[in-house]
Amino acid sequence: MKDVANLVDEIIAGKGYVLIPEVLNPTQAQEARSLVLQLAEKEKLQGKVLLDEQRERVYGLVYKGEIFELMVQHPMVIAVIEAILGKDMTLGGFSAHILNPGATKMGVHVDYPYWTMKPPFPPYPVMEIQLIWMVEDFTQENGAPVFAPGSQKLCSPPDLVQFSKIGQKVTGKAGSVVISHGLCWHDTSVNSSVQPRVSILGNYAPKYVRPLENPLHDMQQEVLDRASPKLKQLLGYEFKSALYKDVKRIRAGNWND
Repeated sequence: MKDVANLVDEIIAGKGYVLIPEVLNPTQAQEARSLVLQLAEKEKLQGKVLLDEQRERVYGLVYKGEIFELMVQHPMVIAVIEAILGKDMTLGGFSAHILNPGATKMGVHVDYPYWTMKPPFPPYPVMEIQLIWMVEDFTQENGAPVFAPGSQKLCSPPDLVQFSKIGQKVTGKAGSVVISHGLCWHDTSVNSSVQPRVSILGNYAPKYVRPLENPLHDMQQEVLDRASPKLKQLLGYEFKSALYKDVKRIRAGNWND
């Protein structure tokens, strides 16, 4: 793997994204994919999955399998993210995206929080880094993401004509991960295969950015009980713990502690 400094430079000043091959081994990737599909079937019956004929989403993955706990805090990707956002960053979201056979393009976009803001977008500080985990081979046929190299430097909403000219499909082997700048224009491509294509999306942001997803969605206490310090930080656990202590202190009248 390239050193962290080179990866960071490519994300900020280069193409706006990097592909790190086969971070997970094939067994881990298959475990994550199978579990996502099982969860989707279960949650559809509970009305939890956002579903149309083409796409499904499964939220709260951190609490739904130890493989996801491993992925969300994988040291290889955390090193790159922290080099851009700082060590005090948090998790904005961690969910699965299923493209069913025949799914068309999602639509060219930048990532949260930029799509909530008025352009031109600020070039600094970086407000979001996204991960796309390939838990199966991403091919030319099954809906691999398309990125516009260098578009993060424009600090603007996507230009569809320009995107159509410069967009590049990013394919890779199962277990690989794409790390991208939140301002880099991207889209899904058409899934013309006969199988659903599964990705796992991680959104990471500075602590001052409101999380995209509810970090307590489907929270499981046993996960928090065994969580590493890094995972607790990503979930905002230390903030909740400090707030709880402050409330107890103030209620006790210890204003100056």
